[in-house]
Amino acid sequence: MNISLTAMRYFVEAAKWENFSQAANHLYTAQPNLSKKIADLERTIGVQLFQRTGKQVRLTEAGRGLYEEWTAALEQIDRSLDRARELEQTKRNTLTMGIMEGISVGEEAPRRLEALREHYPGLQLRLERCGIRPLWQGFQAGRLDMIVTSEVGEGPRPLPPDCARHLIDTCRGAIAINVHNPIARHSALTLSMLRNESFIAISQEEAPQGYRAIQEMCHRAGFEPRITRDAASIETLLLYVESGIGISILSENSRLVTDPNVRLIPLEDLQFENVVYWHTDPLRPVVRAVIELID
Repeated sequence: MNISLTAMRYFVEAAKWENFSQAANHLYTAQPNLSKKIADLERTIGVQLFQRTGKQVRLTEAGRGLYEEWTAALEQIDRSLDRARELEQTKRNTLTMGIMEGISVGEEAPRRLEALREHYPGLQLRLERCGIRPLWQGFQAGRLDMIVTSEVGEGPRPLPPDCARHLIDTCRGAIAINVHNPIARHSALTLSMLRNESFIAISQEEAPQGYRAIQEMCHRAGFEPRITRDAASIETLLLYVESGIGISILSENSRLVTDPNVRLIPLEDLQFENVVYWHTDPLRPVVRAVIELID
């Protein structure tokens, strides 16, 4: 019988909350995907782990016993992995930072990175561009020490365990739109002006919170968005826009909108936040130095 660590983590999180939607949010995955993983696990081990009544789920006796055993096992595995990572990071003196695809690092980044290298002459800095889901998966697995991402500015959101969040700066939201679309002639837009447009969104599997954010923003503007395509990445999303299939909501500082067939028009009623997350347990000195530079 072959059971992956991912399956164990999915089950433990679902058992912790006894609520698949809440567990999916904390795992940064979609609820249907989590439900499928749990059903696959039950088939694999031949044991019913949850009692399902409508939208309610409760652990069975067997499920509760497995939850206690696997929680302890995963904690031991995580401690072992943490020790291995600490030894590796100490030896190499590396800092691995993930940056969400599409974000412009800005004019200040080279100066700040140079200051960091002066403070840590032996530092090996590794930068990675990542899609939204790989970014969070790498961070939660400990492979990425810090991540920089862009979020809709709607107030603080729950933090993953043992991590901190810092606001770098804010920028306006914008609509990416084909130049031949009639509303492309406007110099600025509001969400209510887009009620008749077809939207392209990053898929729920890739970014469930971002998908819901589009729906909620449009609901507040008084309409239901027609999301006609799900894209696996921002690059794919812009390909749809370039082809005239629909419009999309992005941060104004997106570095990817360079095609002459695509316009980026500011949205007056939407703000994005560029933020950095880092692990607090343990807080490595090199991470602390980066925090001081961006603070």
